[in-house]
Parts: sequence; C-alpha cells; structure tokens
Amino acid sequence: MSSDQGTQIIGYAQPWIVSPGDPVDIKVSSTEKEYDHRLVRLVQGFSGAHAPPVVIEDITEVPVGHHEDGSYQDACAGSYALIPSWAEVAPAAGEGFEVEFHAQPYLLDVGYYCQTLVSCLDVSSRTGFAVVLKNSKLEFFIGTGKEIQVIQSQLLVNRWRWLKITLNIVNNTFTSSIHQLNRLAESAPNGEKMSTALSAPLVLGSNSLMFGASMFKDIDQQSSKASCYYNGRIDSPSFTLTSSSPRTVAKYDFSKEISSDGIVDVSGNGRHGVLINAPTRAVKGYNWDGTQPDWTKASYGYGAIHFHEDDLEDAKWSTNFTITIPSTARSGAYAVEVKCADGTSDMITFFVRPNKNSTAKVALVLTTFTYLAYANERMYDETKSSAMTTPDGVTIGPGNTYYETLSRRPDLGLSAYDVHTDGSPNAFSSALRPILNLRPGYVHWALDRPREFSADLLMVSYLERSGIPYDVITDHCLSIRGNEATKQYETLITGCHPEYHSITSLDAFSSFAKSGGNLMYLGGNGFYWVADVVSDRPHRLEVRKGDQGCRSVTFPAGERMHSLTGTLGGLWRSRGRAPNYLWGIGPCAFGTGPGKPYDIDLKYAQDPKYNWIFKGIDATQPLGEHGFGGGASGDEIDRLDYALGTPSNAVLLGRSQQHDDSFGLFNEDSMFPMVDTLGSTCDMVRSDLVYYETSGGGAVFSVGSINWFCSMAWDNFNSNVFTMTDNVVREFVKRGKGPGEEKK
Repeated sequence: MSSDQGTQIIGYAQPWIVSPGDPVDIKVSSTEKEYDHRLVRLVQGFSGAHAPPVVIEDITEVPVGHHEDGSYQDACAGSYALIPSWAEVAPAAGEGFEVEFHAQPYLLDVGYYCQTLVSCLDVSSRTGFAVVLKNSKLEFFIGTGKEIQVIQSQLLVNRWRWLKITLNIVNNTFTSSIHQLNRLAESAPNGEKMSTALSAPLVLGSNSLMFGASMFKDIDQQSSKASCYYNGRIDSPSFTLTSSSPRTVAKYDFSKEISSDGIVDVSGNGRHGVLINAPTRAVKGYNWDGTQPDWTKASYGYGAIHFHEDDLEDAKWSTNFTITIPSTARSGAYAVEVKCADGTSDMITFFVRPNKNSTAKVALVLTTFTYLAYANERMYDETKSSAMTTPDGVTIGPGNTYYETLSRRPDLGLSAYDVHTDGSPNAFSSALRPILNLRPGYVHWALDRPREFSADLLMVSYLERSGIPYDVITDHCLSIRGNEATKQYETLITGCHPEYHSITSLDAFSSFAKSGGNLMYLGGNGFYWVADVVSDRPHRLEVRKGDQGCRSVTFPAGERMHSLTGTLGGLWRSRGRAPNYLWGIGPCAFGTGPGKPYDIDLKYAQDPKYNWIFKGIDATQPLGEHGFGGGASGDEIDRLDYALGTPSNAVLLGRSQQHDDSFGLFNEDSMFPMVDTLGSTCDMVRSDLVYYETSGGGAVFSVGSINWFCSMAWDNFNSNVFTMTDNVVREFVKRGKGPGEEKK
C-alpha cells in the first residue's frame, strides 16, 4: 500500500465478540506513523440525506491514546499445510527417496514465480526438494547441497485434470512419472515418464515439509514467510525411503479429521501437520465417483484438500494496543476509532455481550453471521464469475468509500459471495481481519444505502430513543449458547438481513416462540442459507451454497456438506426449514431499483383485534413511501406462502405495491424456463406484512423487506413505518411473555 494514494488507516479487533471486563487487542495498519484512538459505543452512523443524527457515544472509562507505531501490515493470505517434524527425516547411506501424490491444478498461470505443490526446499542451503507448477508445466527442484538442479517436464498440464505424480531419486538418478487420470469412459491424455542424471545425490536437509506453498520466492531467493502458493487440490501424498527394505516415513490421509485444522500421518511415524489459513476440505478427490456425496458417510473419494493463494483465516497482524471493556459496559456495537492527523480514520467495530446485571426484556439480535458472510465482498469485480448481475445492470456508486478502500487492499480476504482467483467458490469467512463493510457509516457500493450492520444501527437508534430497556445479542450467542442466550427476554427483534443461520440459532428462535416469546422479523431475505461456526473457532463461518437460491457462487455436487459440522449446506428451505414456518413469510425476490410502499388491508386496520398495530397511521395512505432505498419494500423481499409453511392463522396486514422490472423472482420459485419472473409481471415478487399468534401465547410480526429500517428512520424517524414499528414493540413489551406451549 503506497502513501502516494493518500492516507489510509484500517484495523480489526480480536476477539470481535466480547463480554464486559474482557480485553480486546486492536491491530492497525496505517500509512502514517502517528495516530490517536478512542473507544466509542455505536448508536447511529449513517450520514445521508434525511437520516437521523449520527450518534457515537464516548466511553470515557477507557482513556484515549496517542500512538507513534503506525505501519503497513499485510494480511498473510494463502493456505498451505506445514509439517515441522519433517526435519527429523534422515535417509541412511544408499537409501533412495520416493514421493507420490495426486494433484488437480485449478489455475495454470499466476503472476508470481511458480505454484508449489510440495516442498521442503531450502534455497539458502541448497537442500531439499520441491515440485512446482510453472508456465503450465511441472518442474522438480532438487537440492544437492551445492546447487539446486531444475528438471523440467515437457507435459502441458490441463486445468482440472487429476494427475498422479511420482518422483524417485536413487543416488545420481532422478526419474519421474506423470499420469493423467481419465474421467469415466473418456480416453485420458498421454502422460510422461522421464529420467535425468543429477550432478550429485539429493540432500534432504532439515526444512519443514509443506503442501501448497514454499519458503522461497524464486530459485535464488529465500522467503521469510510462506510463498509461491498453489491453487488446486492435493490428495494422498506419501514419502518412502527406498532400499531392499523400503520404509514409509510419512503418508497422509486427508480424509481423516476433516473438521479439524490438522492433517494425519497414517504411516505410524506421527509426522502430523497443521493447516494454515483454512484451505477447503470435504472436497472431491481423485477417486470420487458419485457413489456417496456425503463425506461423513463415504469410505473413499474425499482425500483431497483444495489450497488457494487467497485463502485467509487470520491476517496475523501485530497488536498495536489493548483495551479492556469496562465491567459496567452495556451490550451493543462498539468501535475503537483510530484517526490520523489529517482526519483520516477507521471505526474498528466489535460487539459486547449483555452485562450480567442487565434486566432488559427486549433483545435486538445483530446478524453477525450475515456480517461475516458479506465481509469484504467483491461482487463489483466483473472479471469474476461471482460479479453481481441484475435485470437493470449494476454500477458502482461514485465516491463509495467501501469500494475505494477495499480496492487498495486486495489482501483482506474473501466473503461467502466471492470465488477464489482460481474460480472455485469460497467456503469460509473470518473475523480475524479488517472487515470494511462492518462500519457504522457503510453505504452499499451498488445500492447506495445503508445495508447489514449500518442499517441495523438505525434500529439501535430507535431503541435508544424509545426509552425501552434492551440488550444486544448476536447470531453467535444463539448458535453457541442456544436457549440460554434468550431465556431472559420476552421479545426478540431481528436485524434487517438475518440471512445466515445454523440449526442451533434457528432452534433458538423456534424455542423462544414456543416458550411464549414475541418475535419481530424487521428485515428481508432472512433465515435463507445454512451457515456454521464451531465453538473452538467462532471467528470462522462456513457457507456452502448449492444449485438453488439467489447466489453468486455454487459449490459443485459432492461438496455441499459443511466440513466443520458435516451438515448439509444450501437453502434452509431445501432442508425442510423454510422461514415461512416460524416467521410467516420467506425470501422470494431481489431488486436494485427504488423500493415500493405497502398497501394496508383496511379490514385489519379497523378490526379491534389488530387496530393497535395501525394506531396513529392513516391506513388509507401508502405505508413507507419514502426511505434511503425508496419505499419500505425493497432490496431483498419476502412473501407469505402457505405451501411453504406459513401458519394457517397468519394475518396478511398489507402487501407491497407492484415492483418494477429491476426486481426479479428467486430461481427456487421457478421450475420451468424463467419466464414472467420480473416485478411487473410476477405477483410472487412482493413483500407481505404478516402477524400471527403462536402456540406459546406470544406473537410474530414480520415485514419482509431489507428496506424496512431505511424507511423507519427516514426524516429522523418521522414516518409511518416508525409509527407501526413503535406500536408493535410497545405492545409486545406491555404483553410480556406468554405462558408457553402446553406440555403433552
């Protein structure tokens, strides 16, 4: 990053979800040496026209600070496997050395020296060996102690073709075999065998063994960190010292312990390894044949790991300073603001769990799974298959801060919406890096409005104004703690885009409703995709999308079971848990154009059972005519559908006006070729406003639009969407919790 492009300062907090009294490490990358910091609680950050005032509360218990340690920090992207104990391997005099493995390259040419498949090469001592891919051909680097001899294959490697690679070194003779595997009944291309004289025997050296990367920048330059990353798959590598009595010194079965970050040596020698930056596991290997598409049940076919040059689990930045959250802190969204002398700043955002002394009965559930899924998304990149496409086209808003900042930092990892450089879909998103769209003033680069976190802060701003005691909890709280995270509360309110959930977080909402709790779904496109985190790595989210749903990536058949948990990814609807069952509505459409208002059903507005919802509202007028994204029904929207599980007692309070052709129906709702799927011709493209009372004695209120908060906060909360939201919140607070389902 060059300061010639202007001042830039960014950072991240570790961990990003904490409790009062916890320490938080702050990690900063800056073009300037000097900067200041302060701790703030975030209430409202969007500063557009008609927005409420920006509200950022100083936490004075934590002193402000001045620093002179600013420097550029690079996110160490690129995945690989590391086996430190390889240094113990010592061939006896006269023993040969054999390496055998399978490889499937996904990218043939890169903008750096080579791609390393396997290596223990130390270019400074000229020992060890490496197998690399360079200019679409394999090369073998052999260290003799005096030189590194380069042996070039003449076989042009094909993208996606599985190869069986064998190399054997006995004294001064090197032999190699490259066999191209066939797919089903095809005739595989010819392979290659060759033999070459070495100037001297291989000296194995004492370097660690690596898969997917190496410790050199080129044949003459050592690297202090992993380099020359491979984009592709490796399966079943083995290493044998050959003689009259061959002995296997390491043999790796990558199908073992798939949910972990370790690789297992099954030779009995204990040379196990560790995976760095979360390469993709639970992927098809060289012998996968479609017999079993579930890795948890398969006896073969899942022995591969897919490495990528742009995998990133942990940026591994140095900690610049540490703050401690006051023990009296309220729950909510917080940030450490870091600011340079010229005013350039960053709000390093993190979340604080509820204080143990809280007595709040209302909780806002911030959608931390969705924040991770979208973290640093690059759907603006038209060179990738994951670029956003819509009926009316997509453009980048002029002067968009997110786009401009992320464009300067291509090292900050991918989202669940991006494909890797090699074209394969990205499975993981991590919080251990700066997340540039997790900022209070974030404006979506194409939609030109607050979205996800910045839009959710509009609801925080409402709750602050309301005077109603409330807590903030997160998807992570629900997924890791389940019902324990919600037992204190009587009403749960969602964010604007609660799209990603695990089975545990879904069950937490369902159990809450059954126990008599009230639910307010104040967003759209919610409870749509399966997502997973595990408690020992809560910073890492896994998402694998199949061939249905509104998406920018598709995981191939046989690779849709999550590696962390072994559960099926994709749509919750496809797993029999359509959102309609609990929330009364489910996702149906998306559009980039201006939203539309709702028309209220006057029958319910005048019904004494429901007219409290419409108190202070002229029900003959459109609901939510204005907002930061047009009308209150916009962006991604949801509809009532009894066939998908909407409860039979659900009441349709209102429906959005007809959308234009910038909106399109989600593909899972169309079985024949896509006709009549745009807003002006498809009556399934709509938002439905729904209310129903649950078996537990509580109630559910759902609005079916990401745009809801953007209309609620319009003109400093001077809107009928605000009035309706306030009516429902206050009624639910007054009612409290129902008695819960009767036990049968």
